[in-house]
Amino acid sequence: MLKKVFIQEYQFSIIMSDNYSDAENLELQIAKSPQRISGMRVLKEQWKLPGKPTDLSTDAADSWRQTNFNFAEEIKLIENGLNLEARFSASAYTLSARNMDMAGFTTLWGRSFLTCSDITTLIRRGGYQSAMPLIRQAVELIGAQEGLTNEIDMWRRWTHEAFNQESDSRAIEQKLGHYFSGESIASDTDLRIIYKAASDFGRPNFGPSALFVANGANRIRYPLVFADQAFHIGWAELIFGWLMILNRKQLHLSMHLPNFFPIDEGFKQGVIEHIQVIEEYLSDDQRCKIEEYEDKNGRPRHLMINFRRQLSDQRARLLF
Repeated sequence: MLKKVFIQEYQFSIIMSDNYSDAENLELQIAKSPQRISGMRVLKEQWKLPGKPTDLSTDAADSWRQTNFNFAEEIKLIENGLNLEARFSASAYTLSARNMDMAGFTTLWGRSFLTCSDITTLIRRGGYQSAMPLIRQAVELIGAQEGLTNEIDMWRRWTHEAFNQESDSRAIEQKLGHYFSGESIASDTDLRIIYKAASDFGRPNFGPSALFVANGANRIRYPLVFADQAFHIGWAELIFGWLMILNRKQLHLSMHLPNFFPIDEGFKQGVIEHIQVIEEYLSDDQRCKIEEYEDKNGRPRHLMINFRRQLSDQRARLLF
């Protein structure tokens, strides 16, 4: 005869049996979260990218103009992808899907969604270097969602431990809930490349820093420009491509969670068609991109190809 016994009442549950042989292989499991979804709001209108900021510097305003002219297709594609994400996430409002396990994924999804929207605004105003830490963040947030598909108990454990009153500080203890799914990032070629490159470019490393502040530097000259916001085709192509890859990854991930994000066949077909357009764009060998590269000593490196500031510039290959 099987029976359920709760250990520490709210945190753990285990199936026990009067017959040891029936229960010896059963594992300890985290009980479902104690909270309920209350006051959930979803985006009900079509998502639009933020408009032009006011009081831009001369270079930033020119970047906004040139980016909108040269990358109108890419901006529209990213906006359409984010709108699909917003509509997709709203399907979780369905009563059957509205539970705390769903909230674990949507909590991270909501953050990655706004991060990618903010990155798009930065690129349009020439803020290429400022986008790098945000790209890394977006990769971590999307990778974490994939990690939760196999590690949902880590989210459940946090929901039990958080929001308790801590007597010494007289504060509500908001447990940090450390979570990072490195395996999800490392096992995905696209995420791995973006994460490594954005991490290296976002830190104070000398090589990437020179690309941001001294475009065209070589062994003879170093054309230093403080706080450079001038338009750059290479950076725009690279980061817009990354945003499309992240959008594709997010949509793929969500389609594999139908219990939490139920969509009808018509909407699903629209998502598939959007992903096909993204894949066609990414197949263009003329755009700037970064590839994994192994040098003659067997060291893993990154190779940036088709890097140039203006259309008339010669395409460069840079090895990091």
